[in-house]
Amino acid sequence: MNLTPIQREQLRFAILRLCFDPLRPALLLAYLRSEGFKSLAAEQLDLEITYLADKELLTSAHGPVSPELKHWRTTATGRDTLAQQGIA
Repeated sequence: MNLTPIQREQLRFAILRLCFDPLRPALLLAYLRSEGFKSLAAEQLDLEITYLADKELLTSAHGPVSPELKHWRTTATGRDTLAQQGIA
């Protein structure tokens, strides 16, 4: 899926918004597809997650029962970014 810069920004904001509660990438992908990113591939989502984690807007959160299953949640910095944009 080729995204314009505006679409990429919308995708990143959607990821941050959806990850207020920790989510596994597969569930996040399903939510994003239902929000209009229908042809978003898991590999592209992984790249965006990595980007947002590198910017310290997302962080990994492991569950106590199955720590091998990585979840992602929005950091305080990510929440502040959403609030500054009027999204949260």
